[in-house]
Amino acid sequence: MCIKQIYRYVITPLLLLLTITITAQVPVMEIHEKGQYKKDQTIILQQLSADVKIIGLVATTTLRVSFYNNSGRLKEGRLTFPLPEDVSVSGFALDINGYMRKAVPVEKEKATAVFESVERRTIDPGLLEKTEGNNFRTRVYPLNPHGIRTIEIVYNQQLVPDKGKLIYHLPLASERIKAFTLTASVYDKVSVPQLTEKPDGSFEFEQKGNVWQASLRRSDFMPGSPLTIAFPQTDEMPETLVKKNNEGGYYFLTNIHITPPNPVKKTINHITILWDRSLSGQKRDHRKETGLLQKLLATKNKIDVTLYAVATTTQKIGDYTISNGAIEKVLKAIDALVYDGATDYSTIPDDITGNGEVLFFTDGLSNFGEWSRLPKVAVYTVVATPVADYSKLQFISNITGGQLIDLNRVTIDDAVKRMTTSPYRFLGIKYLYDITEVYPVNPVAVNGNLLVTGIAHKLPATVTLQFGFGDKVEKEIPVQLNTNEMAIDWNIETFWAQQKIAALEVFYEQNKEAIARLGKRMGIATRNTSLLVLENAADYAKYEITPPPDLMQEYRMLVKQKKEEQDAAWGNYLAAAKEQIRELKEWWNTDFSKLPKKQRTREIFITGTGFGRDRSLGSSTMEEDREVAAMPAISLQGRVAGLAISNPQLEEVVVTDMAPRGKVKTINIRSDAAYMQQFGKSITSADAYKIYLRLRATYSTTPSFYFDVANWFYDHKEQALAVTILSNLVELELEDATLYKTVAYLLKKYGSYQKELIITKRVLDWRPMDPQSYRDYALALQDNGKYQEALDTLYTALTHPYTEESRNRDNGIEEVLLMEINQIASRHNAQVNTVKIDKALLYRLPVDIRVVLNWNRDNMDMDLHIIDPLKEECYYQNKQTAIGGRLSDDFTDGFGPEQFLLKKAVKGKYQIKTNFFGGRSLTDPGPPTLMAEVFLRYATGEEERRIVVFQDAKGSNANSADGQTLIAEFEF
Repeated sequence: MCIKQIYRYVITPLLLLLTITITAQVPVMEIHEKGQYKKDQTIILQQLSADVKIIGLVATTTLRVSFYNNSGRLKEGRLTFPLPEDVSVSGFALDINGYMRKAVPVEKEKATAVFESVERRTIDPGLLEKTEGNNFRTRVYPLNPHGIRTIEIVYNQQLVPDKGKLIYHLPLASERIKAFTLTASVYDKVSVPQLTEKPDGSFEFEQKGNVWQASLRRSDFMPGSPLTIAFPQTDEMPETLVKKNNEGGYYFLTNIHITPPNPVKKTINHITILWDRSLSGQKRDHRKETGLLQKLLATKNKIDVTLYAVATTTQKIGDYTISNGAIEKVLKAIDALVYDGATDYSTIPDDITGNGEVLFFTDGLSNFGEWSRLPKVAVYTVVATPVADYSKLQFISNITGGQLIDLNRVTIDDAVKRMTTSPYRFLGIKYLYDITEVYPVNPVAVNGNLLVTGIAHKLPATVTLQFGFGDKVEKEIPVQLNTNEMAIDWNIETFWAQQKIAALEVFYEQNKEAIARLGKRMGIATRNTSLLVLENAADYAKYEITPPPDLMQEYRMLVKQKKEEQDAAWGNYLAAAKEQIRELKEWWNTDFSKLPKKQRTREIFITGTGFGRDRSLGSSTMEEDREVAAMPAISLQGRVAGLAISNPQLEEVVVTDMAPRGKVKTINIRSDAAYMQQFGKSITSADAYKIYLRLRATYSTTPSFYFDVANWFYDHKEQALAVTILSNLVELELEDATLYKTVAYLLKKYGSYQKELIITKRVLDWRPMDPQSYRDYALALQDNGKYQEALDTLYTALTHPYTEESRNRDNGIEEVLLMEINQIASRHNAQVNTVKIDKALLYRLPVDIRVVLNWNRDNMDMDLHIIDPLKEECYYQNKQTAIGGRLSDDFTDGFGPEQFLLKKAVKGKYQIKTNFFGGRSLTDPGPPTLMAEVFLRYATGEEERRIVVFQDAKGSNANSADGQTLIAEFEF
C-alpha cells in the first residue's frame, strides 16, 4: 500500500526578484496541517548557494538550496515563489542518490500525472510547475527522516532600472545557514560593478580578463544584507548578444535604454477607479496605490471620479468631484472597503465609463469569472503585489490602449507620467527579409529599458528599431548584429522564448498548444509545461519521456527491449466500460422481487421502473429500446396490480404499478467548531457578518471556517453572502484543486450553477489526469443545460489516456460514468447526438433510487452505506442486497465516487450513511469535503435530486456513530 502526500511546504518566497524598494524575503518553510500552512521548525535550511552571471542588461541566476528534515517522519515538500513579469524558470534539478539530476520539460498534464503515479510507488520524483500568474512551485518527495534534499533552480531576468541605474537584486536568507556560497560574474563591463548591498564586507569584485568576479564562502553564516549590484545606464546605446541556432540562423538579443522625447500631455476630465476588494486584495501595497491616486489627482484643478469595488460582485461606491487634489472622500471610501470573496471580472458592467479612462487596481487573478467585454476606453492596470497575472493585465491594457503600471518596478512619479502623457512606443522594426520572429511583436510603451529579441538568418545584419507616438514613426535606431557579439555560453534563446511566450499568452486559450511546444523545446516552465525529474531510466521509458543525457543510452535500450511494458503504462476505461455495461444490464434485468426466506411477513410496494411504465422519453434512436419493450414485467405467481398473491416464501406480498412516491429528508450536518458558537439562533444577518469578519482575523487561513460560515448564511436564506464567503477558499491558494472542489460542491448545493461551471473547468484545466475532473465538469455542464457538451465530456472521461497507477486507483469509475452517460442520452435524446459514443455502451437504465458519494481529496477511503427497509446494509462487504440494491466498486485510495442503485423501491424507510475509513496522507490535511447526491426516479423524466455537502474528520461530527455519519433518510 503506497504512501501519499500531503506534507506541503511553502517557502514564501524563496526569492523575490523585484526592485530594491521591496524588502528582501526570508526563506520560510511551512507545513500544511488541517487545511492551513504553519511554520515547521524541523525543516532546516542547511545550504544556500547562489551563482549570478550578468552580461549586458540580462542576468542568469542559479540557486541551490538544501533542506534537512530534523524529524523522524517522512515528509513531502513544496516550495512556492513568485517571479516578476518576463522572468521564467529555465532549469530545475533534484538530488537523486547523491547526484544532481537535471529535469526535462514535459507537458504539464503529463508531468503531474507521472509525478503522482511514481510518487505512489514511494520513488523519488521532483516537479517544478508554473501556476496562475507568474508563480512557480516545486514538489519534492520524499524528505526522509533525518535526511537532506537538494534543489537547484535556474532563472533568467532583465536588470531593473532604478534612478538612472540598472539593478540586479538577490534576496538572501536572514537566518543562520550551515553552508553558504555566493559567486557573481559580470561580463564585458568597462567599469567596476557597484555593490550597493552585499552579504559580507569581504565580497568584492576583481577583474579577470573581460570578467569581473566576486565570491564568498562561509560556514555557519548569517547574511548581513541581500546582494544588490548597480550599473550605469547610457541612452540609446544598444547592447547586443548573438548566438547560433540549430537551423543555421542566429538568435539575437538587444537591450536599449530609451528616454522619451518631450511628452505629449493628455486631457483627463474623468477617471473610473476599479478597486479589487477580493480577499487577496489585502495583500496588495495599498500605500503605493493610494499614493498613486493622490499624485495623479493632484495634477488637475478639477476632475470627476467614479469608484467601483470589484469582488464576487461589482458595486458602485460613488461619484466624486475632486478639486485641487482634495481626494479625502475617495480615500475614505476606499479605506472603508471590506476585502472579502473571490474575484469576478465578469460582473463589471459594460457601461462603467463615459469619455474618461479606467484605473484598475488588481492582481489579475480573476478566479470567479473573466472580463468578457472590455471598455472602449484606455484601461491602466496597476500592480502592487508580487503575485500577479502579468500576461492578463498586459493584455487588458494593450487591447484598450492603456498601460500596465507595475508599482513593484516603477516609481509613483513615473506611473503618473505614464498616465498623463501619450505613450512613446516601440512600433516594431523596419521590414528586413533576413530578420524574423521579432519580439515584442506588437507596439509597446517605452519608459526606459527595452529588450528586443529575434532571429537573424544571416550575419552581419542591421535591425532598425522604430519609435513614435501613436502609429507614426518619429525615430529610428539601427542595431548592428555581428559575429563578434557571439555569446556561445549564454542562453539567448531562452530570453527569445520568454518574449515569444509572453506574446502568445495574451491570447492564451488559442495558443495553449504552441506555448506547450515552445516551453518543451526550450526547457522553460510555462502554464503548459513543467520540469520533471524521475529517479531512473526505467520510469522515463515507461512513461515515454525523453530523459536527460546521462540516462539516454539506458533509456534507448529499455524502450527497445520493453515495448509492451511501455505501452501498458497508459490506457483508458473503454474496455472496462464495455464489460461493466454488460454487468449493469444483467443486474437491471434481474428479478429481485422475492424476499429472503427469513422474512415471514412483509407488505411491500415494488414501484417505478420496468413494471408497466412507459420508459420511452420522446423519440429515440437507441437500439436498446427494442430490448426493453420485449422485457417481461415482474414475474410473480398469483394476482398482480395491487392484489395479494400467494408465494411459498411469503405469506403476503402487495405489488403496485405506480410511480415511486418518496420523501427525502437530508440531515443538516452542523459544525461543532468553537467559532460557530458565536452565531446565535436569533442573531441578524448583519450582525452575523460582523462576527464573521471579526473571527476571520483569527481563522483567515482555515478553509473549514469559510465552509462552515457560508453554510450558516445559506441556511439563513442569505445565498449571496454565502457564495461570497465560500468563494474566499479559491483565494487562499493558487491552483489548489482540493479547495476548488469544495467550492464546486457547495455551489451545486446552493444552485449557483454558472459559477460551478467556472470552478469545475478550472479543476479540469489543472488536473485532466483525473477522470473525476471530467465528470465534475460534465455534471456542471448538465446543471447549466448544456447536455451535448456534458455527454461528450463524460465520454472523454472514459476514453482519455491515464497512467497505470491512476487506472488502478480509479478502477470502477466506469460504472458511475455509464449511468450518467445513459441518463443524458435517454432523458435528453432529442437534444443530443450519440454518434461519437460506442453503441455498446448505450442502454436505458432508469432506477428508483440512486445515491452518489463524492469527495475532494486524493488518498482517502470513504465508504457509502445504505440501510434498506429490511434492515439490510449495502456497503463494500455486502455490495448487492436481497431487494436488488447495488453498490459500485470500493474506492480506497482516491477521489471516489461510490454509487448505490436500486431499480425498484420497496416500501419503507431508507438511511444513507457515510464512513470515513481513513486516509493515506503523510500528515493530517484537514477534513475532507463530501458531497452526496440523492436521486429519486433517476433517468425517468420525473427526477428529484437532493444534495448534502459536509466535512468529515472521522468520528468528530455530532451526527457520527462508530465512524458513520447519517446524511439522509427517505421513505417510500
